[in-house]
Amino acid sequence: MKRLMQLILVTVLAFSSVPGLAAPDTQSNPYGLIKSVGDQLFVDISKLNTLEEVQKKAQLKKLVREQLMPHIDIKYVSFKLLGKHVREINRDQAVTFIDAVEQYLANTYANALMSYKGQQVNFIEPVVSDDSKFASVKSEIVEPNAPTIDIVFKFRKNKAGEWQVYDLVAESISLLSAKQKEITARISEVGIDQVTKELVAKS
Repeated sequence: MKRLMQLILVTVLAFSSVPGLAAPDTQSNPYGLIKSVGDQLFVDISKLNTLEEVQKKAQLKKLVREQLMPHIDIKYVSFKLLGKHVREINRDQAVTFIDAVEQYLANTYANALMSYKGQQVNFIEPVVSDDSKFASVKSEIVEPNAPTIDIVFKFRKNKAGEWQVYDLVAESISLLSAKQKEITARISEVGIDQVTKELVAKS
């Protein structure tokens, strides 16, 4: 299970933006965005393997913050994680929680990337209608002498018309739903402020 989660997180980086690589028309749909930037990004990540561990981790964190996080719908994900508690918190608590979620995800992705060793990632083009606000893109992680892992990326189009990822489903397991259960239960137990502190502490 640990290996599966690491590979899932590594695959998220296919959404990252490499300056000058992708033309706007290739990013008008989820599949185009992935295909336009994914291959080159994985090449760039592989180059970091020559660095010492501390340097590599620092570079990965920078990569995640600058290139990955803009393609994650942090606000939407944060409100989903709050679940039934979303109406119980005030604006300041919401802003602080969203920032904590962003820090937590950025650090989690950077940690997962430390295990990336050049696994092959294939993307399958979906059929998405022009007026759709939600879309899914299936991908496969292929590794020699290991079962192929199927992952579905869930996208949502924001108010600016940009596609952003909000969930990953691996082997029929939604990472957002799984984390939501954990977060909502913890908030019920210790409160939103304590949960926010705990997320920051893990960042």
